Amino acid sequence: MTPQRAKELLQASRGRRVLLLGDLMMDEWVFGSVKRISPEAPIPVVRMPLTDDARADKPGGAGNVAAVLLSLGAAVRVVGLVGDDELGLRLKADLARRGADISGVLTDDSRPTTHKLRILAGRQQLLRIDTESAKPVAGALANRLCDTLRTGMREADVVLVADYAKGVLTSASLPPDLIASARAAGTPLCADPKPANMDLLRGAWLVSPNEAEALEAAGLTNGPSSSLPPSSLPLSVLQAGQTLLSRLEAEAVFITRGERGIAVFCRDGTVAEAPTTVEPGSVGDGTGCGDAASAASALALSAGASFLEAAELANAAGGVVSRFVGVHDPRPEEVVEWVRGSV
Repeated sequence: MTPQRAKELLQASRGRRVLLLGDLMMDEWVFGSVKRISPEAPIPVVRMPLTDDARADKPGGAGNVAAVLLSLGAAVRVVGLVGDDELGLRLKADLARRGADISGVLTDDSRPTTHKLRILAGRQQLLRIDTESAKPVAGALANRLCDTLRTGMREADVVLVADYAKGVLTSASLPPDLIASARAAGTPLCADPKPANMDLLRGAWLVSPNEAEALEAAGLTNGPSSSLPPSSLPLSVLQAGQTLLSRLEAEAVFITRGERGIAVFCRDGTVAEAPTTVEPGSVGDGTGCGDAASAASALALSAGASFLEAAELANAAGGVVSRFVGVHDPRPEEVVEWVRGSV
């Protein structure tokens, strides 16, 4: 992809209406330094400076996907759940302040707002504490999520499912007929699902798990088949991509492979690699790269990109984020510059 083509796609993506379903979280970071080991236990003592920038929080999970989409210029309607707590209020306020439509964010008083606390010393993440409930949404709440999606699909240019297996994605909240309706309307439905929920996305336009998730979902416990065509991709990745493409009846499957790029499998038989360029020593902690990739690929497809172009733009967006500790909302000009540095 040329920088000019990346710029054209990003300009065409501005204002695209994205309907986003997913598991909302609040991410929080504590930044400090380690000078000694605790005398109470063999653990490092993290000293947090008394400054405003020693703590930071930001929408995580599907909330981070929404933040990336908004940073790239999309119009985003968020559909998901928060708990009846202060974190939920803060999360909704943050998303609204960024410009998201949060009318589809429901309150579930039976669960807390998912919270991930990361403690870092310099660029090294030492500990993560998760507070969450992953029980599947059911009953009236699931029906309300489904109704919100059904209504939102009438105006959406693209539907994106950001699944973190925290309970929002179920056969009740996203039933097969909704996926079929999106396909019939010509609205791309893209998804980044966890292995346990992979089959709920049968009929999606694009499914984009990471490599470990793809191998697990494809059931590659006995090793890959040796009957696959020659490729520079590992046989296990080739088999996983083709297995999922067939099983999910998708138009394309992207298998994201971090600094090794994205493996692209299309229904027309195309198998391609979208490489990425990551400079040694330039990676922060990798947080949010997958979110940026799924957001950028969905936007690119809504703007008329081919699957390979969408994968290349996804690589660039993820590459920009990879430079930062914590998460970062890539701006269009940053993505273009990444592409320029990769050609």
